[in-house]
Amino acid sequence: MDKPEFLAALKLVSGEEILAVSTHVHDENGDYLIVQNPIEIEEVVLQNNKAGAKVSPWMKFSREEEFIIPKDKVITIVEVDTEVQIFYAMSLRRLNGDTITDSTGRISTVEEARINLDKIFNS
Repeated sequence: MDKPEFLAALKLVSGEEILAVSTHVHDENGDYLIVQNPIEIEEVVLQNNKAGAKVSPWMKFSREEEFIIPKDKVITIVEVDTEVQIFYAMSLRRLNGDTITDSTGRISTVEEARINLDKIFNS
């Protein structure tokens, strides 16, 4: 974690997997992470037997955007690639009310999202 702030995928000891902008902090209170706008990711199987992802706010009953996670509650943390960064941005927009899902409420595959976004921009 050499960058002060980056978009990360975290696996917590609880089994949860989240995406969030993360910052490592070490002070007199110990080691912990500050996560901003965390979303929980769950793998699902779509109708065509392809893998997909279900996203939801990590803290479902909170309007806060920042949370503190003690470092001992994190199994692993990795910086994500560009494709996941795009997925995260799209997911945040959807969770904040900008709908980019189909009628079942699922997020589409990357290719389906490209087709749908092209339709939106061309109309």
